[in-house]
Amino acid sequence: MNLSKAIVRLAFPALLLSAGIAQAHQFWYEKAGDGLTLRYGELDKNLHEVSPGGLDRMVKLQTTWYTSDGEKRIELAKGPDRLDLPAGVRPGTADSLVSVDLEYPMHDINRDGKSMHNFWVPATRWVGDFRQRESALTLDIVPTGKRMDDAVEFRVTYLGEPLAGENVKVAVPSGWSRTATTDADGKFHVTLPWRGDYSVNLYFIDEVEGVRKLAGKPDEAYQTEGYNTTLSFHVAEGLEPLPVAEKTLPASVLKAMGITPPKH
Repeated sequence: MNLSKAIVRLAFPALLLSAGIAQAHQFWYEKAGDGLTLRYGELDKNLHEVSPGGLDRMVKLQTTWYTSDGEKRIELAKGPDRLDLPAGVRPGTADSLVSVDLEYPMHDINRDGKSMHNFWVPATRWVGDFRQRESALTLDIVPTGKRMDDAVEFRVTYLGEPLAGENVKVAVPSGWSRTATTDADGKFHVTLPWRGDYSVNLYFIDEVEGVRKLAGKPDEAYQTEGYNTTLSFHVAEGLEPLPVAEKTLPASVLKAMGITPPKH
């Protein structure tokens, strides 16, 4: 199933605008013992949103477990600072987990001095290894199954087509990061020197107008669609991980202190 089809759009094409590697919250998966856990915040800043708080902004998280036998929808359990997989769900190396919230609250952004209502879609994909995967998200980042010397190749697609000229951010929890630019085929290579969890993230904005229609809720018009997608994975071999960045207070705690937090 292509999750892009789940978005109801009354949109017309316009200029595609990229937010590059804008500072914005992201979903990502990380290792938790023998399993995985989903977090929301900013991995390289060691910022984890909590509940009660920013973690509760998720409205309708959809998680699909892709295996060689097909796909299965699963429900994650919310904890104080994470979402955990159901008991017994242990994705294998060939599997993928894809999580997306198509009903996440919209917010306003500023474009060339003009305020625009943004249909923001946070999503993440977990892969157990770097074999080739097929796109499933509207904005997706997948391994191609190829390497160039010590570098792993990935591919970025938007609406199923290669997305060229985009700056993708590769990061680890210590704060170490690198930026790679997609080529004409949406591909890029990056070396992964450290053992541990990685996120490969792109925040992309498409300047299109439309209306989000949700059952039981008023129609909501928007002027842009913003997709923040993170590919998550764990590297078992490599250099000893650098120390994790000092803990950053989540937006919900900052707000309680009277400090204006980021909108997402």
